[in-house]
Amino acid sequence: MTIPACRSLLRLDRVAAIAIVAALILTTGAPPAVAQDNGDRPKRIALWGSSVPNGTGDETNRGGYTGRLRELLEPRGWEVINVSRGGDNTVTITPRFEPEGTPDPDTRYLTPVDPGYVVIALSLGNEGIMRCPPGQESPRCAASQEAQDAVARQWADGMQRLIERARDNDIVPIVGNTYARGDFTEAEYAQTREMNLLINSWDVPSVNLLGAIDDGYGRWARGFFPEPIHPNAAGHTEMFHAFVPTLFDALAAGKPIPQKSDAPGFARIRGNARSPLTMDVDDTMRSFGLTFSVRAEGEGTVASIGGETLAHEVDWVTVPFRQASLDFEAMTLTPTGRRFNASVAIQNGRWVYAAANGNSVSTLAPSADGQWHTVTLTHHVARGATHFWVDGRMVGAVEERLQPDRFVLGGPGPEWSTAIPAPADYRDWMIHRAGLNGDEVRALHEGTLLQSSLELYAPLTAEPFGNAAQSLSEVDAAAGAVEATTEE
Repeated sequence: MTIPACRSLLRLDRVAAIAIVAALILTTGAPPAVAQDNGDRPKRIALWGSSVPNGTGDETNRGGYTGRLRELLEPRGWEVINVSRGGDNTVTITPRFEPEGTPDPDTRYLTPVDPGYVVIALSLGNEGIMRCPPGQESPRCAASQEAQDAVARQWADGMQRLIERARDNDIVPIVGNTYARGDFTEAEYAQTREMNLLINSWDVPSVNLLGAIDDGYGRWARGFFPEPIHPNAAGHTEMFHAFVPTLFDALAAGKPIPQKSDAPGFARIRGNARSPLTMDVDDTMRSFGLTFSVRAEGEGTVASIGGETLAHEVDWVTVPFRQASLDFEAMTLTPTGRRFNASVAIQNGRWVYAAANGNSVSTLAPSADGQWHTVTLTHHVARGATHFWVDGRMVGAVEERLQPDRFVLGGPGPEWSTAIPAPADYRDWMIHRAGLNGDEVRALHEGTLLQSSLELYAPLTAEPFGNAAQSLSEVDAAAGAVEATTEE
């Protein structure tokens, strides 16, 4: 697959470029769904990239997010292999795909480990996206905006070549999205966000690594990095949580890339059921994005999230570094054992997010008017904040750190809650395993389906209410509480 649209797009004004990327994905940019014909493909996953997937920065020596993925998946019958190398980009990694002639014994090649799946994880930083300081031009940085755009095109073109080469060798590719760096400015952050929107339009599964660790400015969140280039152990842990745990099982079962449904139906919820539609979280989730479209006829709760709150503690850590030592802040997140139930509701005609800590944010003017609206609630655990969006506009934010284990659509959830469900219609229910930035939220509102780290996509157009995302998570519909209909 080639991406000619990207070549001119990345030279445009930043705001215009973001809008055009979203339009491309919605109209012509999204290719047909590709089912995986896996046959007898080995249950072996190779992490093939640069220093971050190689585990650099992890002071606990657990192998970074690659090691954590291994700890999760190996008891489930998967083999996870690290064939990454520090410093690689889309150019320097290419000779490591397979040896030509006599293999270099000190080089980690991809094909000799015989993977069935490969996570290709390369950064824009190693590609040279950083703007050179004035008067300090170097091949390792970009001298101008035009040079930065050329670097972005090189990364996208190079990644496409690696994807196709993997497929040509009967290896299923997964892309690790571009991510944070401690010395990024708004220019590099904009390039990163644009690239991740573009990746979402490709016919390849991907992981939203940026949304796991972003401080809101394209840099690592405080307490999650030892130096500007790499995450620390806490950072690796959160990047690991952005992987959908059953992604590889779904790929092995031949589940295709999800496509946005254009069917006319929706789910209608009436009555007093506490949990009309539920998705339980089986493996630890931290950062998340909850998105759905809703048309309400009255007041009440439209969604709720249950789980445990997280305590956080920052310590100073000292580790050996080259010929000296390195001191840095390290964040520890620990479940408190205290249950929370947060909710999105309509009160006095306004959209309200009632947070786990008792605080709330709401729209300033009445907006629950019986029309279809897009609601997104996105939690960034590393920076400790939840952002509430309605129709692509941010309503407000609450400081909190959550570990959700249950999502309910159409009701308040627990029996002990005194809240009532709103009479409403629903469609396009999505749960992402990463926080979403403003560009992504606006793209969702405009009708784009973002597949990176997507654990649940339930169009809700027909029964049974299935999950089209590349995961094995399921929607539990309470008997008699919800029906699919096309009747307005």
